[in-house]
Order: sequence, then structure tokens, then C-alpha cells
Amino acid sequence: MRALAASILFALSGAAAAVQPGDPLPAVSARELEAPAAPLALGSFRGSVVYVDFWASWCVPCRVSMPALERMYRKYRGLGLRVVGVNKDVAHADAERFLKRVAVSFPLVADGDDAVARAFDVQAMPSGYLVDRRGVVRYVHRGFTDETAAALAAEIEILLKEGG
Repeated sequence: MRALAASILFALSGAAAAVQPGDPLPAVSARELEAPAAPLALGSFRGSVVYVDFWASWCVPCRVSMPALERMYRKYRGLGLRVVGVNKDVAHADAERFLKRVAVSFPLVADGDDAVARAFDVQAMPSGYLVDRRGVVRYVHRGFTDETAAALAAEIEILLKEGG
């Protein structure tokens, strides 16, 4: 019985730490995937609407989310949208193989050591966090479907219309 209670308490404590709507964007940096010497601070995008997307080569829904995010990035970047892809592959070669099939133009960072994922307490793959111009997480998406893409596009449009 104690083991069950401890398991439930542990699960609840992890869920309570997960980044949720209303939370500030975690102040983390990660190395760019293509330029490992260049760290990218997520806070550097303050003033823009930002979508932080956790993805990996082994993530089946990422094969749908990455092209959809690229389309949204191209459509809305002139209005202030920034997208950052956080790659969870341990081996850089796995990410490179994926990106040869699914090319994107938004910035990508490596998180093989899970530092960024721990800061967000990522619960599923892919996971995405839509952040307003003030640096507040407004929407969280776990998993990705065509319905997710439609909801995300509507949310982006709402946030782009809001002031900073």
C-alpha cells in the first residue's frame, strides 16, 4: 500500500512540475543543431510569438508535425512567429537523417542530455508550447494530429493579434 501511495505521489509531483498555460517560458539555452558552438536562449525571442516544439527522429507523429510547423512558420514569420525545434535524439546522425526527409527552415537545437526537456517536464512526444509576446506559455500541445495543426494555427493567429 505504501508503494502505491508513493507511486501516486511521485506521479502527481511530476505532473505538477510540467509547464502549463500561464507559466513563464523556462529560461533555458541549448546548442544549435547545425552550429553546436552557438547556444540559443529561448528568452531571446521575447517580443515574438514562439512555438517551442520537442521532436525526435523516432517520433511517428513528428513526421506530421514538422511539415505542418514549417508551413505555419513560413506563413506567419513575417507577422512575428518564431518556431524552435528541440531535438531529443541522442545521436546527431539520427536527426540529420530525419531532416533530409523533412527539411525545415526554423531554428533547431539539440537536447540529447534532456536539460531543456527537464526544464519543461515534457510529458509526451511531440510536445509543443505556444508562448505569447510577454514570454507566457498560453497553450500546450501533447501529440500532434491534423486537428492539432488546425487548433495551433487558430491559437497563433490570436496571439499574433495581441500586443506585447
